[in-house]
Amino acid sequence: MRPDPFPRDGCRDDAERVTEGQVAKSVRHLLSEDRTCELLGIQVESAADGRARARMRVRPDMVNGHAIVHGGLVFALADTTFACAVNSFGPPVVTASADITFRRPGHLGDDLIAEAVTRSWQGRSVICEVTVRRGDDVIVEFSGRGAQIALADGVPPAGSNPVPGSPSGRAGHEEHRTRPTGADADAADRPAVPEHTSGR
Repeated sequence: MRPDPFPRDGCRDDAERVTEGQVAKSVRHLLSEDRTCELLGIQVESAADGRARARMRVRPDMVNGHAIVHGGLVFALADTTFACAVNSFGPPVVTASADITFRRPGHLGDDLIAEAVTRSWQGRSVICEVTVRRGDDVIVEFSGRGAQIALADGVPPAGSNPVPGSPSGRAGHEEHRTRPTGADADAADRPAVPEHTSGR
């Protein structure tokens, strides 16, 4: 069993790279239902312990009128890597918001590599950062906030908010914290919503 990657304040400050080739069971299941990766040629190389690595080669049909890769497709690569990282703990998480900064343009034939690190997990709110590179050049910096979906029977109710009880669909500011414990490659075997300890 691996140690909890999050200290008591819910944040992590390490910047280690992902373990090569390791993909959590929960992510394998997620990708088995995902057709976007196949469409864009996104290859997920690693996803475990809140980290992920994926790559995408820029094809002719991905280049816009400025002869650079379409920004929306780079966003898709970053968001996919984000999803793999935050879902590697097991509990299902969806993107609630994201901020992206384009540092350099990508071009036809570029092999773009995205690396994600989950930085914090408090309540049902998850923060994860993604960097997309071409070699040593940073193409994109992406910061996303995920909302953990609370499931009772494994199937989200139709029309439900990502976080039940929150009208906006945003993660509530609970006084308690939920931190993944003993995150491992078989994290999907744990309950969809881990038990938490009340801070009251």
